[in-house]
Amino acid sequence: MESQANDHLLCLGRRRTRAAGLDQWVETHRHDLQKHAVAYINSDSNGRGFFNAGGTHDLQHFINDIVREIQDPEKHIPVQQRARLRRIARAANPEERSDIRKSSDFRINALGDGSDYTAFQDFAGISSLNIGYGGENNADAYHSIYDDFYWYTHFVDTDFSYGRALAQTGGTAVLRLADSDLIPYEYNGQADTIARYVKDLEKLLKDKQDEITERNLELQEGVFTATADPRRTYVPPLAEPVPPFMNFAPLKNGAESIKKSAERYQAAFTKWQASGNELPASTTAMLNADLMQIPRTFLSDRGLPERPWFKNQVYAPGAYTGYGAKPIAAVREYMDQEKWNEADTQVPMVGQVLENVAIAIGKAADDLEKAEGR
Repeated sequence: MESQANDHLLCLGRRRTRAAGLDQWVETHRHDLQKHAVAYINSDSNGRGFFNAGGTHDLQHFINDIVREIQDPEKHIPVQQRARLRRIARAANPEERSDIRKSSDFRINALGDGSDYTAFQDFAGISSLNIGYGGENNADAYHSIYDDFYWYTHFVDTDFSYGRALAQTGGTAVLRLADSDLIPYEYNGQADTIARYVKDLEKLLKDKQDEITERNLELQEGVFTATADPRRTYVPPLAEPVPPFMNFAPLKNGAESIKKSAERYQAAFTKWQASGNELPASTTAMLNADLMQIPRTFLSDRGLPERPWFKNQVYAPGAYTGYGAKPIAAVREYMDQEKWNEADTQVPMVGQVLENVAIAIGKAADDLEKAEGR
């Protein structure tokens, strides 16, 4: 669907088989998409229950604002509120609950693979969302021969009330994107999420170092042989080399640069909104062109190691996780395979991508600040 006001392309999709050729369609139209596409909004499936969203985190605040205004058909409270409260109820520890409560937005999930958003996000660098409701279905027949109208109307969303909620959610998202003078991306949430991804990598290395160090020490002390049942066959684990230290500085510096640029852009955007000033059409066009290029800067032409089709260096599925996401996959997947040196060599490249993202957000902030100071 194309907005007459902004000449931007909004893509709204539903679940289709990847074999249907959407990947090839995105490849064929990559140039036009990267020039005009604001976002891809996908709905894979829908049912009764709680709102859930995954996507690129420049759209996190945007989708939270929408679902604050949509009423849950069962509880008659905003679906955003119900989703946040469910996350509090299911949090694994007090720290996680505290993190949820500190933010008025709930964090959207990273997208992996298995649906039509893959080509948009991972190959073309288009900001993406996957939205839906569920969690209270009385039966699961996903992709089976029983997945039909009878099953849906008897066991899932029997009165289609959550189908209506989904239509409100997706329809409102498309209308707001199409009607906004400036594309409503927000980067503070994205900066925070990327910083968390970097911390996760540091923690993964530290945990593995501690685990192997402790195991090697217990082998030296004879813990395994002393505690083994002599009447059962037992072979103690082998000693392993402790993973070397890795230099995460390029990633940490890149994440910090994105944070600073995001804060600058949000301050300029908030000031412009509060002023009520209407920007000249030429300025709006320039700013929107800036904004649309920011998601593209997450891409690297060489792609991920051994998976060059996947260009996005922050958002990607795991090579063996199917639907599961593997953020900063160029580094993370080598770490998961305990190929520490290979992982370390990927850090500077991904760090440079993050710096490029920060520069792109900074350019948008510069242009908006200049427009406000005209």
